Amino acid sequence: MSAMLQQTLQTLLAHRLRSLLAIIAIIWGVVSVLVLVALGEGFYQVNTQSFSILMSDTQSVYQGVTSKPWQGLPARREIKISEAEMRQLEHQSAVKKLSVIYQNWEASVTDKHGRSLPGYVRGVDSHFVAWRKFRLIKGSRNITPSDIINHNRVVVVGWQLANIGGLSLGGQIKVNGIPFTVIGITEQSEGGVRMDNDEQQVMMPSPTFTDLWQKTPSMLLVEPAEGISGVVLRKSLISFFAKQQHFDPTDNRALYLPDFSREAKFFMSLLRGIQLFLGASGTMTLAVGALGVANIMFLSVTERTREIGIRLAIGATPASILLQFITEGGLLVLAGTGLGLLISYGTVILMTTVGIPDWLGIPQITLDAVIMTLGVTGALALVASFFPAKRASALTPVKALNARA
Repeated sequence: MSAMLQQTLQTLLAHRLRSLLAIIAIIWGVVSVLVLVALGEGFYQVNTQSFSILMSDTQSVYQGVTSKPWQGLPARREIKISEAEMRQLEHQSAVKKLSVIYQNWEASVTDKHGRSLPGYVRGVDSHFVAWRKFRLIKGSRNITPSDIINHNRVVVVGWQLANIGGLSLGGQIKVNGIPFTVIGITEQSEGGVRMDNDEQQVMMPSPTFTDLWQKTPSMLLVEPAEGISGVVLRKSLISFFAKQQHFDPTDNRALYLPDFSREAKFFMSLLRGIQLFLGASGTMTLAVGALGVANIMFLSVTERTREIGIRLAIGATPASILLQFITEGGLLVLAGTGLGLLISYGTVILMTTVGIPDWLGIPQITLDAVIMTLGVTGALALVASFFPAKRASALTPVKALNARA
């Protein structure tokens, strides 16, 4: 076996240009597959994070206006539910926990010097940041139950608002002229789907919010108890509030309970389809590279026909001829694959270091992508090497020796 490997290496070195072209073709194919799949994975991950709130079991509840009369009450009644009324849901068996959200788009938000900032204000509890899966920069802290109880004047602000206003942790921001201490700033993220201009929000403890404005909550987030589906939860919420607020349970305009899961699943499938398309595009490039190896191997068989005839004449078996040509093709593909893996990892590291648009996410070469690439490369290499090798082993000594040099 060692003698065959040595002979194969000598043959490949003797035809350096041909061998180099075959290796380059495989390198280009491997790099195309891995880099495209890495970009697709990064794009998928950054958008998956954006859709996570939609894919979760958490149900959003918005107040509406009745469209039907009910038990002597007229239609067109605006539903306004207080926080105390919303908190009664905590005693329902279908509900695990809830979060009451206040919102004011008309609040005056300024920096400590009084310069106006394009922000809006939310009153939240200590669960909201985790529920919306906001990540905070290093040194930040979330709003705590102590902040809620003590009506503390502290805020967590969106990264874009912090950049515009030059805000920093421990600094101050003014809401309606009242100073608040910045205790947290969300991490910058331009990728994926953004909801409600989250990057420009000012989040303060909900009791502090109600100290400034006597408003009813604008939104309710409800997490179902274990084993409760979204459909069952929505029916339970409609039944509960219909009795509490006295409206027709079939009135679908009294409350808005969006079901984003179906749309989110569609978009998740679309994102995965984009990733598969990029992988398929790279695989086609790899197939072209394997075709180049096959052409080079066929050319090698044609040029070395007399050599094959001599080897057959002095006792070489068709099986040994077949094995030699398969080994040659295998070594070319092995060298191209190894270098392609190294170049792919280097390319991804370079893109991460230099920087690419945030909406593309961070390119990631996954183990599945490497295994897929190796599997496809191995299969194509076998096909590319086998048929030229089979042709070489099928030659008879007489025909091979009579071939033109």
